[in-house]
Amino acid sequence: MEQHAADSTSPAPNGRVPLRHKILYGVGYLSVALTADMTLTWILKRYRPDPTDTRWEVLVTATAFALAMMLGRLVDAISDPVVGFWSDRIKTPWGRRKPFIMIGGPILALVFVLVWIPPTPAASLANGIHLAVTVSLFFLAFTIVVCPYLSMLPEMTDDPQERVKLTAWQGVFNIIGVIGGTMLAGYLIEHYGYLRMGLFFAPIVWLCSWAPLLVPTPIAGAEPSPFSLTQAVVTTLRNPLFPPYVIAQLLFWIALRIILGALTKLVEIRAEVGEAQQGMVLAAGMIVAALLFPFTPALARRFGKKRLLRGAMVLFGLVMIPLNWLGYLPVPLAPIWQAVLVMALAGPAISALFTLPNAIVADIIDYDYRQTGQRREAIYYGVQGLIVKGGLGFGVGLAAILLHQFGETPDDQGGFTACAVAAAVFCALAALVMGWYKGD
Repeated sequence: MEQHAADSTSPAPNGRVPLRHKILYGVGYLSVALTADMTLTWILKRYRPDPTDTRWEVLVTATAFALAMMLGRLVDAISDPVVGFWSDRIKTPWGRRKPFIMIGGPILALVFVLVWIPPTPAASLANGIHLAVTVSLFFLAFTIVVCPYLSMLPEMTDDPQERVKLTAWQGVFNIIGVIGGTMLAGYLIEHYGYLRMGLFFAPIVWLCSWAPLLVPTPIAGAEPSPFSLTQAVVTTLRNPLFPPYVIAQLLFWIALRIILGALTKLVEIRAEVGEAQQGMVLAAGMIVAALLFPFTPALARRFGKKRLLRGAMVLFGLVMIPLNWLGYLPVPLAPIWQAVLVMALAGPAISALFTLPNAIVADIIDYDYRQTGQRREAIYYGVQGLIVKGGLGFGVGLAAILLHQFGETPDDQGGFTACAVAAAVFCALAALVMGWYKGD
């Protein structure tokens, strides 16, 4: 049984989780946000900067960039169910989740730095290979840490409201990480370059990934699952609650990554500002979302997690459409502040989208336990990763292709319109599919 001695003083499985444990568990999400969100926000500008920006060289072709990102996400997606399956089956004195986090944390921090160090200063095949290899290793290390970390949530409590509160704390540190990965990272990139930015964040990533190791998991006493990998995946997909939820997540995250892939370039061209101010735009939405996190559990209790999540998907899609007219909106604000306003309006949607999904997965896992008699937390997060993370790479790659095909320069900006429309369509589809989910 995981952390047997420590858990003897823990609350009953259906009891409250102490605040210190909620915070420690939430801190773990800071490593998720600082690595994944920062990488997917800035990597396009690192390897495919604005050709008119003389500070940076284009390092790979648009096709090479898209292929490298898709390969990285493919490795990530394949590794998710494998790591989840392994984590559900392993039995150690430290439990089923924590050994992965202990080993994966420092590896994730190291590879995060390597992503930003291309071998040549101009576009080359070597840079394309380097990007493909380092991104693939990065997402493999990311999975080794994050899949077991997320699997700890259903093992901490079976109280639905406590789970929403735990995911709210995840959301708080997600916001802190996104702000650090946008505003602070933008400042560091502008003044010190990409390498020093990576070196600055690497030890923070390492330490934050280890914070959940201090959290007891009183429901983690289940025996390892006897299913084979194929049986585990098939049984997961046959859970009637899971497919509509995970497909909706896939569609939404494609939309979000399209926006993140295009937003910094759009703001740079329309507002004519540097990386630090570009980061401020994303931070506006994150700050509004953080202010709303304390209200999310009560709203979920009143309206249900499903209705709240569907509404957030629709709102996010609608708010992204005005980005196409950034700089021309009928408000007396400079373009940079128009961008801040648009992202602030997306804050309520971001608040729900950053907190509710993990709580919904925990509910789906409980349904599976009632049907199979097994605790298989990690395979659910793993299969979700298999499906969703391929879409994340697809979203970033699609943004790169749309910008390249339709224009991403001051004289040719059709790519930004294409990205805004594509994101709105994917959000609408996500809300439609989520309507088929039969849970709360």
